[in-house]
Amino acid sequence: MRLVSQMRDAARSAKQNIREGYKKGTANEFIRSIMISRGSLEELGGDIDDCFEDGLIDKDEHASMQKLVRSADLLSARYLTALNKMKNNGTWKTPRFYGRA
Repeated sequence: MRLVSQMRDAARSAKQNIREGYKKGTANEFIRSIMISRGSLEELGGDIDDCFEDGLIDKDEHASMQKLVRSADLLSARYLTALNKMKNNGTWKTPRFYGRA
């Protein structure tokens, strides 16, 4: 089913964008990637609504899944706030990666 694939892609994209943005090493890239991740969460939430409207999941499943999406989005928003504060007050530290001095 195409919808299942799209939902998996949106959920995976939410996670992978955060990883990718962090690895790029700058606060601006990391912040941007978290914003993109939140867009993927919004897409996933819309797909969950579609599943409910199409009768593929019941009311309890819908509520449970939407609660998870909202929680992830809320945590992402709080993380963005913290990152912006670090960027603005100069406490952001570029990550050190394996293989780099």
